[in-house]
Amino acid sequence: MIDFIKEGLTWYDVDLVRNEIQHIVPAMDPELFPDRTGLKYFLDLDIPEFPMSSSFQTMITLEGREKPPILSAGALIYEGCSFRLEELLAGQLDIALPLKNDKRLSAIASLTTKYRIREVIEPALLDKTLPSRVAMRAGLAMRDFVGYEHSFFSRYQAEKKQFLTWHPNNKLVSQNQREYLYFLLNLSPLPQEIQLRVRVTKADGSRNVLTKEAISGLRAFQVICCQVGASILELDSDVVRYDVWLSDGNNERFTEVRSYNIDRRAQPFERFLLFSNSFGCFDTIRLIGMASEETDISRNTSRKEREAGKGLDFSELQIISVTENSGIKVSTGLFEKDATVYLDYLRELLLSEIILQDTPFGFEAMNLITSNMEYSKDRPGLIERSFELERTYSDKNYSRMPAVAKLPGRATKWVGISAKAVLDDFGKRTGKLVYERLQKVYVDDSTKVIPYAIKPNIPGDPDYLEPMTEASIIPGSTPYPSILISRAISFKRNNCAADYLGTAPVIVIAAGAYGGEIPGDADELAEAKFTSQNTQDYANSIGTCELNNVPIHYALFHKMPMDGSLKVIGTDLYGPVVDLRLNGELIISNTVGQSPSINRTSDHTYMPGLKTLVFEVEYASAPFHPFKIKIIGEGVETYVNKPGFYIFENVSVQSSDEPLITEIIAA
Repeated sequence: MIDFIKEGLTWYDVDLVRNEIQHIVPAMDPELFPDRTGLKYFLDLDIPEFPMSSSFQTMITLEGREKPPILSAGALIYEGCSFRLEELLAGQLDIALPLKNDKRLSAIASLTTKYRIREVIEPALLDKTLPSRVAMRAGLAMRDFVGYEHSFFSRYQAEKKQFLTWHPNNKLVSQNQREYLYFLLNLSPLPQEIQLRVRVTKADGSRNVLTKEAISGLRAFQVICCQVGASILELDSDVVRYDVWLSDGNNERFTEVRSYNIDRRAQPFERFLLFSNSFGCFDTIRLIGMASEETDISRNTSRKEREAGKGLDFSELQIISVTENSGIKVSTGLFEKDATVYLDYLRELLLSEIILQDTPFGFEAMNLITSNMEYSKDRPGLIERSFELERTYSDKNYSRMPAVAKLPGRATKWVGISAKAVLDDFGKRTGKLVYERLQKVYVDDSTKVIPYAIKPNIPGDPDYLEPMTEASIIPGSTPYPSILISRAISFKRNNCAADYLGTAPVIVIAAGAYGGEIPGDADELAEAKFTSQNTQDYANSIGTCELNNVPIHYALFHKMPMDGSLKVIGTDLYGPVVDLRLNGELIISNTVGQSPSINRTSDHTYMPGLKTLVFEVEYASAPFHPFKIKIIGEGVETYVNKPGFYIFENVSVQSSDEPLITEIIAA
């Protein structure tokens, strides 16, 4: 039986560098800064010191200016300053070529990276470092990106749990076909152990579920690679179908199920192409149509002067160099089923950055010459397509020998450098240390191999060095615990009965619930947990319904102390006098700042519900002191710097707000 799906998982966003990544620094308030000429916007892009490192370094500082205001339907729109980041981040990522015969699960560190942004507005107006994000060498078609944008992995994947491929499911494969499946670990809690589970179906109809491989010690946002070809999985000769998925150590599934049907029919022509897809991972396409190979020879020559007395065997042409470029024209063969779906999928091949042909000599890099293909047609009939590819290397000589292993060179090994603490899902220490990076050295004398070779030490790598126990480290400890989070989410329960009003549930994440090795890491984990629960669904399941028919008072809390001439104490600016009107009635009048500040409360109570609050602002004289009107508990406020009426519409007033307080705060 296929494992049951794992419930209660949280799925996080990942930015797609093959699409547009635009970061906008919001414009400064135009009322506070009417003169825009002196504003300069800067953006620092910080990246890890090396793949999977928790320490950041500034890669580049970008400078920009805000866009001029746009007049739209009579309104001035201040768009701020925009920075494009996708090309900068793409340069830090790389597609990892697949291993050919390693059946182990492996992790890829080069497809994803954390990054961090620091916003600066000069002169000395803003200096803000934002929480780190994750970017991936992946992208969506424009018509899908318009809808999902960079929330694809948190929205679509939360439902589909798809492996990183668009290949149609129920794939027909041969016994020796190499197949790869990839999955992004953007889920929480992250499984301590990941198992490759396979259900085989034999010719007699019997089924059996097997655990083929397992891996542990992975970190969030790594991409895991699984080799799932029938021969790599060592499936018996009577297996006709197999299903593949990933589960945790409790056999709870967190991915979709991919199915393969084994075609054991003899094919006179059979070739395999591996190509990088739009996720930066590799798909395999089986070609069973006829093929032809061609060669193109180029010669560089020079002309010599004929020497006296030379016969006809003397050549006046001198061959300087001869190079051969070869390629192949190959057909897919007729699609036996789902032809129109597969035909559309072939567009992925045309868009591929890396194409490899599987040969006895290894993977040969190919360049796709074909640039046009009909991928949709009404009543298409039998479907096949042909492609022309060329090898990316050239030859100067000819020989023909069977494939043979390379001669062994001087023995090398990988040794660990820069160890760090192993952390659990909450960012706390487990009592073990693991090397962050590996360096290649010679076995005989431990000297470094030149050119120097350094790579991250990640599980699944053939040279991975396992964590080691360090008795002096207390499991569960952390040098930088997270701070307390206790705040209401942005959504209120909206499925309450009549005369009841839903509340916004308060999420409490205890101080020290998360840990980190550098300041801020633990707080990011705690904030990510809060964000994952900051949804309407969570509000509807956890929020309460309160009886909403008890009248309440309104109150103004003027927090700007003013003297007898109505100037704000300590300034030469006049402070505001504020009135509150409700339903056409003046309910609080002539509120001024006192020392100490006090609440001015309405004489009467009023029924709750959706209300429109009107605040009248007056000044005794100019110059005016700017301030903010902020309705406590409603998350709304406005900036004021002159007399007038300021209106808040559709304010959700609840019985539990007693009294509903509005603060007058100096700006």
